[in-house]
Amino acid sequence: MFDPALDLEISRIIKAPPAAIWNAWKDPAALAKWWAPEPVVTEVHQLDLRPGGAFETTMTLPDGTKMNNIGCFLDVIENRRIVSTDALLPGYRPRKEGFMTAIITLQEVDGGTNYVARVLHGNREDKDIHEKMGFHDGWGTALTQLAHFVEGH
Repeated sequence: MFDPALDLEISRIIKAPPAAIWNAWKDPAALAKWWAPEPVVTEVHQLDLRPGGAFETTMTLPDGTKMNNIGCFLDVIENRRIVSTDALLPGYRPRKEGFMTAIITLQEVDGGTNYVARVLHGNREDKDIHEKMGFHDGWGTALTQLAHFVEGH
């Protein structure tokens, strides 16, 4: 499924059980605390963690720029997997602006959870744009924030 020519991936062992990470994902107040790299502020408008459910956030950058993101959950397996896309609106309604599908997997390992985020793109151009936007730094910082949140730092 993963194609390095089209897709991006980041992973980390988090010293917390999958259920703790799951709770940080399903609670809008918790998600807002770790979702975007500080000092970006995240507002969670919709978080309906089920297939077809809405996922909508607004990220406010330090300069005041607002970035609204809306998408749809495709697959949800509690404590194990979350798949979402910005190519579809809630209820699987197609939209023109989307360009990625994110697959988050949580695998229990000795001492915690192996958290893997794979982001699939339809073409190399979208992948390159996403990478140049700072995928590894941005998603990596958010992943560190998630780890700190669930590990109690």
